[in-house]
Amino acid sequence: MKRLFQCCMAVTILLLPGIFSSAQAGNAISERIYFVQQDGRHALVYTTSRTNYKDYSIWFDDQEDYKPEDYLKDFLYLFPNNGEWSSDPKPGYQVLKLPNGNFASLEWADLEENGRLKVDSNGVYYYQNWDGAEKTPDGHYGLWNSPGNFEQIAYSWVFPDNLEPVSNVANQEGEWVQRHNTVTYYGTDVNDLTFNIQYRPATGSAYDAFKDMEGEGIDVEQQATGVKVTLAETLLFPTGVAEISSGGKTVIDQLAARLKERTSLHVVIAGHTDNVPISAGLAVKYPTNWELSSARSINIIHHLVKQGVAQDRFESQAFSYTRPVASNDTAEGRAKNRRIEVFLTEDETPVMGDAAVDDVVVTETQ
Repeated sequence: MKRLFQCCMAVTILLLPGIFSSAQAGNAISERIYFVQQDGRHALVYTTSRTNYKDYSIWFDDQEDYKPEDYLKDFLYLFPNNGEWSSDPKPGYQVLKLPNGNFASLEWADLEENGRLKVDSNGVYYYQNWDGAEKTPDGHYGLWNSPGNFEQIAYSWVFPDNLEPVSNVANQEGEWVQRHNTVTYYGTDVNDLTFNIQYRPATGSAYDAFKDMEGEGIDVEQQATGVKVTLAETLLFPTGVAEISSGGKTVIDQLAARLKERTSLHVVIAGHTDNVPISAGLAVKYPTNWELSSARSINIIHHLVKQGVAQDRFESQAFSYTRPVASNDTAEGRAKNRRIEVFLTEDETPVMGDAAVDDVVVTETQ
């Protein structure tokens, strides 16, 4: 949803391009802080402006069947909290009038909205705050104030431990400062600001080290919270058996060599099967697919330890047939579901893939 932040003496566009004011300029000191979430695709955004303006107005794109409170659904905090909705809004907009010139808000943001965020095949995130095309009627774009420039502005990105900044560029002269996992742009007497922010998972270098394993039956994927290596059952085990084949040991040895070089990685070995019941001949040893998927995971860990990888780095998980990646109604789908997934993270609290992170974000925003 587009929101346009306007003041009686000037307009500060904080999220998207919009309308402008032609009143006399005043002093505007603004800050915007993105608290990026683990998935890299959402952020908690804090915005504030301290001015000598009389008041502010927040403009919302008019939405059919929306009640006033619906326009504020993404806000966790709004100051002042005693605004009034205009009884005579502009065509196409609903306007919330705030009674003073100091404004602050806290809200959830989808960084992918309007195509601002792109993620490449190596898991690198590219964020641009302006699409390079749409401007306001008087030619403003990006992050802007009108009339007059920002007296001072700070634009900051705070990354969680699983992400790290790669590069950051602004179109206006200013100072970039990195403190720990936070990068901030400080600008003075600037306007029409565009930003390009690049960041990637902290396991990016690990992905570089493991991606050459990719091939037939092996998939290596960079996720926000770590690296996932998927190994097909056919590479490692005979059907219905948990003992690693000689060819499978060769594949696991390649994994072990890389793990011994990167001792900071925590390793989760997760076993998955299809939904075909265990045959009668094997049921004594593996009563169900739960026992089979667990035994496969544990046997891989045992082999990795024999190859010299410290056993305290491992975690074993078994999912039986409960986490399919394809339909179990076809032979091809069942083959994809019979797999081992290896998750590599830089800490000891691994998150099982991007989908799990997205679920957390949605829960927090409700």
